[in-house]
Amino acid sequence: MSLKKSTKAKNEHPTDDIQAYIDLLEFPKSNEHYVLYSSEDSSKRLPVATSILSQLILPSHPVYFQNISLIKPSTDVILVLPTREILFGDFAIARWYARLHGSSHGIYGSSSPTHSAGSSLQAFQIDAWLDFALQHFTSKNESQSGLAILNQYLLQHTFLVGYALSLADIAVFSLLTKQTDQETSSYGHIARWIAHLQAEPIFKTAATSLHQQPPIKAPRKTVSTSQKGKTSGSCPPLQGAEFGQVVTRFPPEPSGYLHIGHVKACMLNHHYARFYNGKLIVRFDDTNPSKEKEEFEVSILEDLKRLEIVPDQISYTSDFFPRIVEYAKTLIQKGLAYMDNTPQERMREERMNGIASICREQSVKVASKLFEEMLQPSSASSGNGYCLRAKIDMVANNKTMRDPVIFRRNLTPHHRTGTTYCAYPTYDLACPIVDSLEGVTHTLRTTEYNDRDEQYQWILSALDLRKVRIHSFARMNFVYSVLSKRKLQWFVDHKHVTGWDDPRFPTVRGVLRRGVQVEALREFILSQGASRRITDMEWDKFWTVNKRVIDPKAGRYFAIQKKSAVRLRLTNIKEDVMIGLPIALHPKDPSMGEKMMRFGRELLLEREDVNQMEEGQEVTLMRHGNIVIRRIHYAAQNDANGEKPQVTLVEAEDFPAGDFKKTKLKVTWLANVPDLVPTQLVEFDFLLSKPKLEENDNFEDFLTPVTRAEMECVGDHALRNVKEGDVIQLERRGYFRVDRPLLSATKPLVLFMIPDGKVKAMSTLSTNLTHR
Repeated sequence: MSLKKSTKAKNEHPTDDIQAYIDLLEFPKSNEHYVLYSSEDSSKRLPVATSILSQLILPSHPVYFQNISLIKPSTDVILVLPTREILFGDFAIARWYARLHGSSHGIYGSSSPTHSAGSSLQAFQIDAWLDFALQHFTSKNESQSGLAILNQYLLQHTFLVGYALSLADIAVFSLLTKQTDQETSSYGHIARWIAHLQAEPIFKTAATSLHQQPPIKAPRKTVSTSQKGKTSGSCPPLQGAEFGQVVTRFPPEPSGYLHIGHVKACMLNHHYARFYNGKLIVRFDDTNPSKEKEEFEVSILEDLKRLEIVPDQISYTSDFFPRIVEYAKTLIQKGLAYMDNTPQERMREERMNGIASICREQSVKVASKLFEEMLQPSSASSGNGYCLRAKIDMVANNKTMRDPVIFRRNLTPHHRTGTTYCAYPTYDLACPIVDSLEGVTHTLRTTEYNDRDEQYQWILSALDLRKVRIHSFARMNFVYSVLSKRKLQWFVDHKHVTGWDDPRFPTVRGVLRRGVQVEALREFILSQGASRRITDMEWDKFWTVNKRVIDPKAGRYFAIQKKSAVRLRLTNIKEDVMIGLPIALHPKDPSMGEKMMRFGRELLLEREDVNQMEEGQEVTLMRHGNIVIRRIHYAAQNDANGEKPQVTLVEAEDFPAGDFKKTKLKVTWLANVPDLVPTQLVEFDFLLSKPKLEENDNFEDFLTPVTRAEMECVGDHALRNVKEGDVIQLERRGYFRVDRPLLSATKPLVLFMIPDGKVKAMSTLSTNLTHR
């Protein structure tokens, strides 16, 4: 049986359920293989032969057996290779492995180089036994005759082929394990042969171990309508995940707006929760009242809704403050925490140098007293100058384990709890505690927290709390971008942007206003997946994905730059003629409907197109047909820059018989009528002029001088119907998002240009900024 690509599998091989699981698999090593089966299958299709064979000849080869529930009974055992090619059937998989790796073991014939002919014959004999087994031991009607033939053959043979174990023995044995003892016990030679093989543990336990592996439910591909038919990119299965039991969390700090860096975290957590039919918690990590505001909580929830992320539960770390205080007291009572009043700079220096604080050997009694004082609002309390530190290891190579601060005083009123508390836990203490208490099974966080993972697990162990698995992924960085809240605030304060939703900003609001599609964002992030490799990604790769999403749904329109438009007069069209041409909104999708374009004696063209025209030339008017240029009129004198006189009018004839395939110049146009749609095109550039800032760079030294440019145009009549948020294409100019629909002559249609990932523009039509 030949290998097939899993993406081409149809009908029963594999089912939609198992295909979704295959889509989720990642192969960190190029030689990893997955064997998928179901122990719940009524036909008992267990990969017994493959299991035995892999242990015999592939002891160090990573072959993983996954017991997947929800597979239709007709679905056979499936081998998934790193190339995502798949092979069906236990015998087919075992035979493939035997042919590739079994020659040196004699599994697929004699391994002796001097017996090549005999080896070839033995391979044919092995194939014959596999065919015999499939014919006789997969059907109840044939099993008795098959057992009789096999029993007679084993009268004079210890092994089925030659004088050693081969794939024939493994394959036939694997099917006989599905026969009852009563069926085989009456055949003495078969019973002897089975007992002989089962003297090896891998034969005796093969079927049992496959049965006993807990089944996991393969998710259905229709978990989310918006994700229907999409693969999971590079998101590997979560270690230890059980379908229906996975709980993930996204813990934003309510101290700013969500940006593109946060999106990866929330989308990965959302993806895994939905994939495993689990639960997503959005927990506001409100442990620092100095920075947090309620308005940021509102904005974060609004942004999550924009990203089509609906949490199953919303919680607040502040809801757990009373319990966290008690856990802090537990650490003190265990001698695992102490109060310290070392000045901040000195404490930082001591931690760097592995020097223990003079407070480290403080008694439990003193630490408890100082901690209680720190919790009191009285400013005269001696606890004011103290913080609580975990007592771990001051000489640990991992410096985050050098007695980190886990509780500190802060008299700023909390936006939810007011003045109830005057000391707050740090994120490093609160996070593992609340994760455990809320039932989080898998904590997904960026690799910048890797050093803190040991600290996270130490806190859980010290407090005897339920353990949580940690999965790391790389932070998503883009070139020419800053994600620091402080730096973004600087741009807002210094009026370099109009606000936090400015299209030049990497905030969720900003990128969506620029024209980013949620579907494209999700596809791009899941394609990056849970990779741990930190890179500064180019924006063009993302914009290419975005273009693929918007192109099929972007209606096509025409727009001409207002200040430089040139009149075209069709001399063979009567002056009073004005007709409506029905034009498809999308040439490749008739279902999107039509727009009506007016066509008459006088049209408007782009000056850059007119400058390429010559008298006698045949030119195509896009979506209409051909014309022939008869005469080009120029101004009487040079322009203001001393250049040659500009074209003022082009005379031409409509030429319906022309062939648009033969013309070199194809131009956009509009009928020269008074009620064309006033349109403002807006382009943006990066805020920074340097792709990646170095550690000592001051970002203020690398500001792009001009990052916004506008162009006044007139657009075709159908643009009156577009709404805010619509994505359209102005043909030969590019893709645009409608930021404001047409309101009046003084409040024109405003379109924001959406990059398409290409270095060059769609046509020769000029733009005001670098095309990127």
